[in-house]
Amino acid sequence: MSFSVRAYGTVPHPLFSGSVRVVNLNAHLTNLTNGLSAVNGTLAFDQDRLVIQQLSGYTGGGKIDLTGFASLHNGLALDVVASAQNARIRYPQGITSTANVRLHLNGSPDALLLRGNILLTRFAVSQDVDLSTLVASAQSMNAPIDPSSWMNHVRLDIHLTSTPELGFQNSFASLAGDIDLHIRGTLANPSVLGRIDITQGKATFAGTQYELQRGDILFANPVTIEPEMNLQATARVRDYDIIINLTGSAEKMQINYRSEPPLSQADVLALLTLGRTNEEAALYGEQQQAGADTTEESLLGGALNTAVSGSVSRLFGAASVRVDPNFAGVLGQSTARVTVEQQVGRKITLVFATNVNTTAQQLLQAEYDITRNLSIIAVRDEADVFSLYFQIRGKHR
Repeated sequence: MSFSVRAYGTVPHPLFSGSVRVVNLNAHLTNLTNGLSAVNGTLAFDQDRLVIQQLSGYTGGGKIDLTGFASLHNGLALDVVASAQNARIRYPQGITSTANVRLHLNGSPDALLLRGNILLTRFAVSQDVDLSTLVASAQSMNAPIDPSSWMNHVRLDIHLTSTPELGFQNSFASLAGDIDLHIRGTLANPSVLGRIDITQGKATFAGTQYELQRGDILFANPVTIEPEMNLQATARVRDYDIIINLTGSAEKMQINYRSEPPLSQADVLALLTLGRTNEEAALYGEQQQAGADTTEESLLGGALNTAVSGSVSRLFGAASVRVDPNFAGVLGQSTARVTVEQQVGRKITLVFATNVNTTAQQLLQAEYDITRNLSIIAVRDEADVFSLYFQIRGKHR
């Protein structure tokens, strides 16, 4: 950076002439993931103003152009416009997006207003993103910041939109939707109003693939970031169609599910998390420990499945990997069971299950769907007993 400046006028009201040349300047601010790099250009003094004649650089891999001026009359005042194309914006917890940005910053250092438009053209989520940590990070944005921080003096009025049916995809999910949000508040404590409409999507959770039927995320609280979700997804598990509805905020989420043919709530939960209903468990000779709570078992199994099924499935190529933490073996002892299920074609399903404590107790099962409602099941259980079943499915009355 080089200066060529001449001061004249009076001491109370100095005036300036000359220029400032910027060469390969890099700038980064604390708490902001994006900075400026390779900034080059010229600024000129015009009496009591410093005018940006030409100034450009890069942020997030996209080019940014700056225009405007800084006034020195009766204190510092800014009026600067930044325009960027295809800039990558990094968020915490493995989330990135690419956007076209036009933002206008004006005011004094004690009262700045940042307004403008951001158009998202691409959105990406890392496959190892931790959703619970992400929610906690979003909530922490509403925590009070030191009152003396400069971020408290920057008010926001930003319109955030997306290209039609903006999509994102990783190894677990693919979604498409539209974003229309207004970001208000301050840089220290932002708030969000608007909605995100999810038009289509698929996701794999604990070895089960879900297809989104409808979904929207509403931001209606004008003083904080508080998303309210309304999502409906379906899943095909064995020969059951499962419909799941999620409504409410992340802290007060309500989950309702039903099935066709109809099953009890405990059976639907067991089917989603462990891959079999309580009736099927009895059919295959599985025993429950005396006094065991099947709902608690399913929830525990679901948590374990979420943690291990994705990585194990990618490693071995299995369609579904499930963990049953409270399985009672043929001798009545408590153990954990790992079940691997693989779909072979449209009609054949192969299942291998083994107890964690011993490899001597293993189950092999093959199921062939003769029709939608009739299947033949061949099982060799942990006691080396071979059985053949015919399973008939129909609606409960």
